[in-house]
Amino acid sequence: MSQLAQAGRLLLSPFTSVAGWYNRTAQANPFTVGVITTGLKTSAADVFAQKVVEGREDFDWTRHAAFCAFGFAYLGGFQYWLYNIKFTQWCGPLTKTFGHKATAPIKTFIDQGLHHPFVYFPSFFAIKAAVSGQPLSSAVDKYKSEIWDSVKALWMVWVPAQFVNFAFVPRHLRIPYVAAVSFGWTVILSVMQGKFDAAIQQRKIVAGAGAPATPAAPAPPSLLPPAAAAAVQQQEAAASATASSGAPAVQQERASAASGASTQAVRGMLQSPIVAAAVAEVPAHQGSAVEEA
Repeated sequence: MSQLAQAGRLLLSPFTSVAGWYNRTAQANPFTVGVITTGLKTSAADVFAQKVVEGREDFDWTRHAAFCAFGFAYLGGFQYWLYNIKFTQWCGPLTKTFGHKATAPIKTFIDQGLHHPFVYFPSFFAIKAAVSGQPLSSAVDKYKSEIWDSVKALWMVWVPAQFVNFAFVPRHLRIPYVAAVSFGWTVILSVMQGKFDAAIQQRKIVAGAGAPATPAAPAPPSLLPPAAAAAVQQQEAAASATASSGAPAVQQERASAASGASTQAVRGMLQSPIVAAAVAEVPAHQGSAVEEA
């Protein structure tokens, strides 16, 4: 039996070593670890959703850029400030009186009843619109049409998960814990967004197909001799074919534009007053992040 236990410890030793190193690093640098963990997790979850769950052959880089921007800036940065700093301040008196486990339901209600419906999802739709090069009004329309389905899916996952988080998880591991649970949630959200976008695109195609076709204007009579007119038509056909062959270049330009828009979206969030205030408060709380709240 002792040999079996020794073999088990030997087999698990690489994983326990990595877990111990991660825990020590998170204790020393909780904010940095949280941002990196959530950013990489969000990217991996969207790749998994597109390639494994949906089986897409053409990878949607615009959608991926939106999730990466949201993962690094909002899930890693803003939520660290919200969960580890502001929740601790807001619930401090109750925590001192009743203990931090007793305040877990209150924190869960604030997070799921106020934060996510009125801050998290509007931010997500706004970032997605910015990365896609769409106006803010399109984010408002998506919020109005999709919020109820999104919130129902959210509560099934996150109400129990956040109760456990606020009741039992140490502060320096809360964002990594959220990232771990969020891998599955991000896959769900990514697939839902893919279906929503596909439905919107299908409605546009149907609406376009149902519109009355505009009759083409008759071509003006050519003043050229027949042979010259035929040569001009051949040149026009060749120019049209060249334009069609440039479609991959256009797609590449669009992917590059999406990447640039993602960078601009992250910079915009980092320069916002809310994020600036969060970053200013983070260093003072790094050392005390290992405490229970």
